[in-house]
Amino acid sequence: MAVLVGTTACGVDGGAVREPDLSTKVVEVSAFPYGPATAVPRAGVPGAIADITFRPLRAVNDPEECTPAPVDGDSAHVVVGPGGPAGGTLTVMVARASDSRADFVDGICQTFRLGGTVGTTITTTVDTSTEVIVNRRDLVANGTAYAHVYELVRQEGSTRLYVQNRYPSATLSADEEAATRALFDAASTAAFGE
Repeated sequence: MAVLVGTTACGVDGGAVREPDLSTKVVEVSAFPYGPATAVPRAGVPGAIADITFRPLRAVNDPEECTPAPVDGDSAHVVVGPGGPAGGTLTVMVARASDSRADFVDGICQTFRLGGTVGTTITTTVDTSTEVIVNRRDLVANGTAYAHVYELVRQEGSTRLYVQNRYPSATLSADEEAATRALFDAASTAAFGE
């Protein structure tokens, strides 16, 4: 007996719309360039979402309008693998977003304080010149950057893909950026079929 896996949501006209199970849209762990990745267990997904989206679990950012709209934790799938020479980690998340691509972009703040932490300020440079949203983020505490994020985001409908290279060193080499982009391309194909 075949079983159709999916979730039901409401369309614009209020009718039921069957949305696919996003577990089928996650890139293979072998696509990670610096070694195989591991899926985050379901219990760890809420914390992973908070780390990836910069939306705290139990607080708001400062200013509050810099708190991103939530993504659906039940639909989210997160895979984490080793980074390259910069010593970081590579993360891929596919999730159902609660806001549109345009609203997501409009909500990206250049500078904000991360809620629920002791003095972390995040500065972001955004490039939205293509369908791929490219964010470069610096995480700063006491005036010193302790982590950096090179982030690629794509959204089609309500499905949003994040690929992040989070690293502690001051720079990410061109080779590591290219490897991150190659992972994003593979993840994008898995998520969106192109």
